[in-house]
Amino acid sequence: MRMIWSNTLQKVLVLSVIVFASVVVRVESKRRRKALEHMRERYASGLALVRYVQLNRQCSEVASYQRLATFVKKHVPVDGSSSIECILAHDRQRLLERAQGLLVQDPDAIDKI
Repeated sequence: MRMIWSNTLQKVLVLSVIVFASVVVRVESKRRRKALEHMRERYASGLALVRYVQLNRQCSEVASYQRLATFVKKHVPVDGSSSIECILAHDRQRLLERAQGLLVQDPDAIDKI
């Protein structure tokens, strides 16, 4: 009788571990999917800002990034403006995020880009 109880307990424990692992995998997968979706949305909105500047100012993609860099330079403290050129050269996504952050604070500034 004791042996049967021990086997049953082992089976229940194994099943519990399997269920727990399955739940953890699903939760982690959902978290990753949401994070990836958020990154895609940020990227798409950044590209939309670049396209807006291109169409509004009738300029190339490179020129629109330069206009965005100039816009960000005008709105950041003097000590941070020197790093904007470096950001423009190496990390355009971060430049777009900065510009979007400034536009959230002042949406009318989009016409000044």
